[in-house]
Amino acid sequence: MNIEEFGTYIAAKRKEQNMTQKELAEKLNVTPKAVSRWERSVGYPDLESFENLASALNITVMDLFACHDANGEINTHDVMKIVRNSVEIERKNSRTQEKAVSGIIIAVTIMTGFLFYVGGYGNIGASLFFGLMSAGIITSLYYWLSEDSAKSAKAYMILFAVLTAVVGAILIYVLHSH
Repeated sequence: MNIEEFGTYIAAKRKEQNMTQKELAEKLNVTPKAVSRWERSVGYPDLESFENLASALNITVMDLFACHDANGEINTHDVMKIVRNSVEIERKNSRTQEKAVSGIIIAVTIMTGFLFYVGGYGNIGASLFFGLMSAGIITSLYYWLSEDSAKSAKAYMILFAVLTAVVGAILIYVLHSH
């Protein structure tokens, strides 16, 4: 989906309804900044929001995905475009989410390692290792709770349990040796 075309289309539809970004945001239970980001072609809404967005703009979901008024005439080309667009949106939103998770993991790693080192519980290498293990716990917990596949969720649950046990054992050992 051409993100500029999408942003221009929803902005035009919002204005046709004589609605402000704030009013649209209130209808969708999002922030006005989110609507602004969509209209400025900075990002897409979640796929789950498309039905509500289309409804708020008095258009069909098909129109929204096609980025034009199809007037009920959807052809094979439009359907294929809609499928490609939905896959692209999901990929972009997924990458954004993964970047946020990565940032949190890096912050936890650095903070935990720093606190471990400043607390006098180990050298730089040990502190970094402890920080990475702690970040691993958070990562595995995140993916365990967000995974749709039961098999993958079980694997993340096991990883979470193992890392938690290892970090717990390290903490007990370090605290008893000081």
